[in-house]
Amino acid sequence: MVGAGLITVGLIAATPPEEASAAPVLPAGFVLRDQASGQIAGDLTDFAYLPDGSLLSAGKKGKLAWVSADGSRTKTVQTLPVHPEQDLGLVGLAVAPDFETSRTIYLSRSVPTSGGFVLRLASWTVTGTGEPTGLADERTILQLPGESIVHAIWGIVAAADGTLWVGIGDQSRYDGADPAAFRALDVNQPLGKILHLLPNGNGVPGNPYYDAATPGSTRSKVFASGFRSPFRLSLDPRTGLPIVGDVGHRTWEEINVVQPGRSYGWPCWEGNVATPLSTYPNDPRCATVSNAAPLVAYKHGSAADQGASVTGGVFYTGTSYPEPYQGAYFYGDYAAKKIWTVRFDTQGKLTRGPENPPFGTGIGAPVKFVNGPGGDIVYADIATGRLQRLSYAPGNSAPIARAVSSTDPATRTVTFDGSGSIDFDGDQLRYDWDFGDGQTGSGVRVSHTYAAGTDRFTARLTVSDDLGAGSTADITVVPGNYAPVITSRTPEGRTFAVHEPVTVTVDATDAEDGPLDVQWESTMVHCGDVTTCHDHPGEGGAGPTFTMPFPDHQDTWLELTATATDSEGVSTSYTYKALPREHRVTLTSNVPAAVQMPLEDTGGSTAMVTEGATLEIVAAATATDGQSTFTRWSDGSTERTRTLTMGSSDLTLHAEYTTPVAKRYNADPTLRQKLGAPAGPEVVDGGLYYQTYENGRLYWSAATGTKAVYGSIYQRYLALGGHATFGPPTTDELGTPDGRGRYNHFVGVTPGYPASIYWTSSTGSHAIYGGIRQRWAALGWERGPLGYPTTDELVTPDGKGRYNHFSKGASIYWTAATGAHGIWGGIRQRWAALGWERSPLGYPSTDEQTTPDGRGRYNHFSKGGSIYWTGATGAQGIYGAIRQRWAALGWERSYLGYPTSSEYSVPGGRRNNFQRGYIKWTAATGAVIDRRY
Repeated sequence: MVGAGLITVGLIAATPPEEASAAPVLPAGFVLRDQASGQIAGDLTDFAYLPDGSLLSAGKKGKLAWVSADGSRTKTVQTLPVHPEQDLGLVGLAVAPDFETSRTIYLSRSVPTSGGFVLRLASWTVTGTGEPTGLADERTILQLPGESIVHAIWGIVAAADGTLWVGIGDQSRYDGADPAAFRALDVNQPLGKILHLLPNGNGVPGNPYYDAATPGSTRSKVFASGFRSPFRLSLDPRTGLPIVGDVGHRTWEEINVVQPGRSYGWPCWEGNVATPLSTYPNDPRCATVSNAAPLVAYKHGSAADQGASVTGGVFYTGTSYPEPYQGAYFYGDYAAKKIWTVRFDTQGKLTRGPENPPFGTGIGAPVKFVNGPGGDIVYADIATGRLQRLSYAPGNSAPIARAVSSTDPATRTVTFDGSGSIDFDGDQLRYDWDFGDGQTGSGVRVSHTYAAGTDRFTARLTVSDDLGAGSTADITVVPGNYAPVITSRTPEGRTFAVHEPVTVTVDATDAEDGPLDVQWESTMVHCGDVTTCHDHPGEGGAGPTFTMPFPDHQDTWLELTATATDSEGVSTSYTYKALPREHRVTLTSNVPAAVQMPLEDTGGSTAMVTEGATLEIVAAATATDGQSTFTRWSDGSTERTRTLTMGSSDLTLHAEYTTPVAKRYNADPTLRQKLGAPAGPEVVDGGLYYQTYENGRLYWSAATGTKAVYGSIYQRYLALGGHATFGPPTTDELGTPDGRGRYNHFVGVTPGYPASIYWTSSTGSHAIYGGIRQRWAALGWERGPLGYPTTDELVTPDGKGRYNHFSKGASIYWTAATGAHGIWGGIRQRWAALGWERSPLGYPSTDEQTTPDGRGRYNHFSKGGSIYWTGATGAQGIYGAIRQRWAALGWERSYLGYPTSSEYSVPGGRRNNFQRGYIKWTAATGAVIDRRY
């Protein structure tokens, strides 16, 4: 959609109340005092105080303005030709320390040329004695070719020793990874640097790369390197070193203490990490680039401690602020409208980090901080075109009056609104109006009808708090004047592709003046995050029609504003909002991997991208698993990093990675023969990859590596639930030590309890796992007394236990109470004859053991019974009271010896026979007797 808006403002431009920003939030006692800059909203870029307390300000469109010390008078000193697109224009200003005698100032601007523009730092002489009257005697100190509309010559500091400190951006593209950004690391090129210069443009002796034989060479001028956009610098009054804010690319904003000869890492580093979501770290030139850690780094975002565009600040050197702020460094964020303070020592180490929440929020859009007369910090708010003086006024603070008006000429009725007024103490305010015609009123919003006759009045709003503190604001009104009318002849409702012309035509007329001239302004509004939207003023024009190409910048729309002003100074503005024509881009991959669009504000794998935009896509060389390697994109390209132009429809690109599964299969012809051809696509199941083939599968996980399962073992594995039951294989299929069997081990489902499937030609394939497998392993695997599994693990008929049978006539039984125990041979046969676990014995509670005399074998059972075996007696069961008596007599070492029968019925009770006697139990009395034969 394309929207439009029409706003009419009076002679004193002001933000309509419905569009006003939230009131600033500052620590108790601090107030912001609004001051004139001589610039309009959106134009104020820099300012500096003159020795007499007056100031000069720089405007983006080339206007150098002067404001008297008391703020009552402003004048245009001179308007210089500039190329004002995006970051460019008249953007830097400094006053020479000997201004009182030399009248010298320094300006940085983009100067139009026949083929484009150049970036120029020059000194000028301010003409006039007292009030400035103009500029003369431009002397170029530094001039660079204009290659980009961003990251220009930003900061200028005219130091007390007469030298100049200059911050220069990298002049690389903001909408893509630009190889030109690497110039920031090359000390033989001036871009992306902090320079230290003499007024004649030569380097300062003592610079880290200074060459006395070539003082005018670039390397002689360089103090430090590796900056992207060093936006505003100042000097630490303790050390004389520059402190600079470096505007980030995608993720981090920085404040840096600039040390001589150090590299601050761009484009290989941002903040304290390798440049996020970009192709820069993949460039081999980054392999040897170190990073000087920033003093402060904060992330892009809408949280209290985040922002989007840092503005370097200044030290507080006054005495009126509270002690915690004495000597603190104040800096801000232009997009987030915040101020923070920090403290650090002369070694560049933080002693107090930035506040969270910030020192100030809702404070406007700061683009330059200065130490003002009297010590207060003053900053330029580009959003309003005003200066904001940060003062500390303990006790009651006077409110700040702000007023706007709207007029109905037909009735000569003017509506006044003072709701934009601020009281930093939060006091209830009283609003009193002097309408300028002898009449008065009160209230935050009032209307007044003026009598016919006089056409111009100056109304005054006085706001006061309960303690009597107050302030005033004047506003000029022309009650009978009809505002200009702007009518658009351009249909609304269109969207635009990158570089597609956006052409808007309007008619501007006025009831009193007839047709009016139209002035145009363009603004590119960037909203990577809805809470951190910020705009970049662009080029302007005049006439009924204005045309400019739609910008190539992610998450951006274009606003073209037409303004017509009548002879009474009343203006009407009309804004045409051109939104991008976007299509969805989706990046996918066959395995989890970082496939991203670094330059889109999501930074992720899906985004809405403007048609015709430059789109960078990046696939990580190695997938998240650390093993799979990038092979190609679904359209056939093998370039991991690609720059595309967004087409006219949605786009999906699939990154294909060669997985460990595919690598193993491709590299092993013998394994390929065993597995056969692929029978389906490779499957990613969380951290598990597997590929099904005609005769088996290959599995991979980070813990197991790539292992094969096939043939009869594979069929059994699938029948029992595959990896959902047993996890992936931890071995390939292997041969058993006795050469008769085959097996795979598996992860198992319960941690610490692996699983296995064993196969022989006589037993087939059977699974064994958990506690039973552990006991089998302890008993010697297939080489032990049990042999190979002949069943899978099964449930006992009573539902309380689990078991496997084995090829040597053996079993392992398990219950939660007894654990797993092996039973085999004659003892197992006797237990079976007695009824297995449903017998009077219950479950085995020991493996088969050797008796102390070495002649017999036995198992104990869960119901207090046992089976004992010797070669002479066979296996016999004994339990209950008879077993208790035998145990009391000394087991097999007693006079009775080993049992020669299991317990059997006799008249009146039960009996076991032994080698040298018997034990009998009487049911009626419970009496137990033992006798020799």
